[in-house]
This record gives sequence, C-alpha cells and structure tokens, in this order.
Amino acid sequence: MTQDILIGILGSSLIWILILLIFIAHQKQKGMSALRAKEMAFEKEKNLILDQMRIEKQSEFEKGYVSGAEKSDFIIHVEPYKNMNGKKSYFQNSQVVEIGYIYRLFVKGIPSLDPHIQIVERIKLSELNEQNVDSALGKLEMILEKIPSPHLRLAGNLKDFGTGLLRTIKSKRN
Repeated sequence: MTQDILIGILGSSLIWILILLIFIAHQKQKGMSALRAKEMAFEKEKNLILDQMRIEKQSEFEKGYVSGAEKSDFIIHVEPYKNMNGKKSYFQNSQVVEIGYIYRLFVKGIPSLDPHIQIVERIKLSELNEQNVDSALGKLEMILEKIPSPHLRLAGNLKDFGTGLLRTIKSKRN
C-alpha cells in the first residue's frame, strides 16, 4: 500500500512538473514574440525616419540646384572621350586607345572657347601576325634556294631561324 501511495505521489509530481515546464516554455515564447513585435515596430519607425530624412535631403538638394542654375550664367559641359588610332601592316597590328573626357565652357548657353580634351589613360596594343611572318620566311627561303649562288646560302635553315626569332619576341612579351 505504501508503494501504491508512493507511486501515486511520484506520478502526480511528474505530471505537475511537466505542466510547470510547459507553462514556463509558453511564458518564454510569449516573451520572445513580444520582443520580436517590439523589434519590428522599432525597425519600421527607424525606416520611416530614414525615408523622411532622404526625402528632405533630396528636396533641399533640388532647391539648391535649381536656384544655383537660375543664378549661374556659366555652364561646363563634360562628356566621355575615346579615340582609337592604329597602324596595320603585313607583320604587325598596333593600336593606341586614348580614354578621357572633353569639357567646354558655355556662357549663357553660348559656347565660349574651344573644347578641351583631357586624356586620363593611354593604352597601347600590339599584335604580331605570326602566319604572315611564317609565310614571308617560307617565301624567302624558297627564293634563296632558287638562287644558284653559294654565297647567299645561310648557315642553317631559315625557317628555324624565323621560329627562334618568334619565340624570342614571345618571351619578351611575357
């Protein structure tokens, strides 16, 4: 009988402990959801204030810009500038690209002075046409073979000489 009473007391105690744990977890969850709601309200208010500040700043800028444009008789017009110059030859193609901007002064809408070009960067590109070099060396070798004079013969193969020359040029580029 004492065992039955003891088991009953332990069982009811465990049930009350479970009820208490569920109650505590529910209270924690209510507290967390209330905290999340406060945090979301704070973020909304912060974003609203930031938007108002952005709108006010933009309107003040536009007012200043309009009043400055009405009072100013001078305007400087600026636009991007790009110029490409290149030479194309049988053996090599080279290009120079100039990048910068052009600006010009206008007084009361009328251009005064010539536009000025300001170059910011100059890029040089060069490309060797290896096919044409090989072709020219092959033709030169063929011509030299047709000439009967032993004085015009080179010590080695002209094609090997040209290939070595191309390798030297490539290694200098890298």
